[in-house]
Amino acid sequence: MLADAIGRFRALGRNARLYLISNAIQAVSVGAIAIIYTLYLVALGYGTDFIGVTVVVATIGGGLGIIPANPLVRRFGWRAMLLASDLVGGVAILAQIVAPTAPVILLTSLGVGASVAIVFVINTPLLTAYSTPRERTALFGLNNAIAFVGGILGTLLGGALPELFARTDVRGLAALRALRPLLVAPDQAHVYELSLLAAGVIALPSLIPVLLMRNEPRREPAPAPLSPPLPAGRGGRGVRTSHAPLRKQLASALPAARTIATGVIGRFSLEQIVVGFGAGLFVPYVSLYFVNRLHTSTFAFGALSAVLSVAVALTSLLAAPISERFGRVRASVVAQAASLPFLLALGLFPAFWLAAAAYVARGALMALTNPPLQTFYMEAVPEERRVLASSASNVGFQVAWSLGAGAGGWLIALAGYRLPFLAAAPFYAASAALLVVWFGRARRL
Repeated sequence: MLADAIGRFRALGRNARLYLISNAIQAVSVGAIAIIYTLYLVALGYGTDFIGVTVVVATIGGGLGIIPANPLVRRFGWRAMLLASDLVGGVAILAQIVAPTAPVILLTSLGVGASVAIVFVINTPLLTAYSTPRERTALFGLNNAIAFVGGILGTLLGGALPELFARTDVRGLAALRALRPLLVAPDQAHVYELSLLAAGVIALPSLIPVLLMRNEPRREPAPAPLSPPLPAGRGGRGVRTSHAPLRKQLASALPAARTIATGVIGRFSLEQIVVGFGAGLFVPYVSLYFVNRLHTSTFAFGALSAVLSVAVALTSLLAAPISERFGRVRASVVAQAASLPFLLALGLFPAFWLAAAAYVARGALMALTNPPLQTFYMEAVPEERRVLASSASNVGFQVAWSLGAGAGGWLIALAGYRLPFLAAAPFYAASAALLVVWFGRARRL
């Protein structure tokens, strides 16, 4: 299997290979930062309500980053935008370490969100542009595998770095002593500051493959025109088409918009909004729950996150045969319903081993829901509306997730860590109920 993956990697074009290498390095860094970041904010003295606000602000920054991403890529190219994204994200994180005040953190969270959004927008088109149709499936598979392995290594590293720096005398090491001027936070936050810096340094080599990328022609052949050219008129110019008045255009667009809003796209997007809000209530605070509430070491939580990643990967592989056997919507609904007891157990049984088992089981069951549900959704939507459908459901989920994160942080500050887990359960139950009511009678369940 490894030899086959290496062979497929070598068969790719130069830009595709370099981009995969850059993604692998970035995945390790991002995985580590994801473990450390919320712990760093709490160590600075900020409450979970403030952390929720930073999630909302980062989502706003993501929206602001998505809007100009496409025209900027066309104007400056893939490589320039990747470098700009890395620069914006890196400077934003560094600013939060050097000047960890609330206004700076909120302002730079916009930059972090925009940086992530730009990469998210660029990733699929770039991989498509620098691959042939024959090698594209292998390329996307390798990219997913690299992100998965890098994420596991990153979570392990993110758990280990604070433990390492907590046991290290910063004053006794020359390399760390040089960073002392940057350590402006309270003493209890120093280990997280150093850990974030280390995770950021790990990301720096990812710039080298991007710099080595060439502005070579795309490997995908130019597509054939979708329609024949307009017939030539007088003087050799194409025939001009008359544009309908704006009022008529709006009048014709309203029925289509109404159909979309009340049809499969609108219903599925609403279901994603419900489950996204439920997820936002507790997912951003799981690391805080284990470390601060259950007094787990960061290394243990990093290892637990790695175990969850492996469990998610294994159950994702089972999603296809299970959905073929029992039906796509039915399999998703049953798996989501089965995850509810484990979600409740996370909040009701504050013991590490019980909570850890519930955390892994819930995540593994939820991993069964997404692949068959997305497949059903794409097959239920006409081909010409699939891009719109994907955008609507993803935007709905992300916006709801960020609002849920804001509400979850407020609930924790008000009543402790138990309440968000309990509050999220009705949203997951409502999401499963909506799937049954709206799609339970579909031909291809």
